[in-house]
Amino acid sequence: MDEGHGTDFDSLAEAYERMATALPFSEHIESHTLFALLGDITGRAVLDLGCGSGLYTRRLRELGASTVTGIDSSEGMLDFARRRAAAADLDITCLSREVTAPPAEGDPQLDGRFGLVSSAYVLCYAPTRQALAGFCRTARRALRPDGGRFVFATLNPDVAVEPGWYAHYGIDFTIGPATRDGDEAPAVMKVPGFEGFPLLPYRWSRRAYEDALHEAGFTIVTWVHPRVSAEGVAAYGEAHWANYLKIPHALYVDCTV
Repeated sequence: MDEGHGTDFDSLAEAYERMATALPFSEHIESHTLFALLGDITGRAVLDLGCGSGLYTRRLRELGASTVTGIDSSEGMLDFARRRAAAADLDITCLSREVTAPPAEGDPQLDGRFGLVSSAYVLCYAPTRQALAGFCRTARRALRPDGGRFVFATLNPDVAVEPGWYAHYGIDFTIGPATRDGDEAPAVMKVPGFEGFPLLPYRWSRRAYEDALHEAGFTIVTWVHPRVSAEGVAAYGEAHWANYLKIPHALYVDCTV
């Protein structure tokens, strides 16, 4: 059965989307920080690199982007993303692409068409330096010839390895202190209630990211620590977030050409 139209994959995509929104820090820290970095996107042409189920792809369109395109290598996720966008009456384009391997001959549907590229938790799934470089090349080539920005969230290179550090926030990591730059097995991130969907990100160093980004043509790379929304502080208090903000599991990167 075609996974893009099967009920099993619908359940998988739905579960990933629910997992991405189930925890308070998803909205009050992750989404808040990413969209604050993106800024006013009204009238902008935006590419969502590694769009998955289309959760952020839809949000980008709702926030006023003139055009939004999502790309991913999973046909099943793309099919789910298209149907969710249609159900919400959102004009979104979803394209199948091997995002780690942009074609040498170019891609007329993507190259030079965007002023902004956004990505959430995609680059940290590159298992090799070659794949990491491919992500960065895809993002750079998608930007207009006169430049633009690539903003993404990724696993913190200095993520806490102490067991239980993030348990208060509803996530748990299994990661070796020496695991770095794809030299060993990926980290294992678990979300209680979603044990059937362990996440396996790689802990790339800042140097590895920066080398890949500079080689792709990005001239300025700025690392940004997460922030808590005013609503998150009002709902849970500042003390609730202190441990996470001390060593967040994710950082944000703002790259310009």
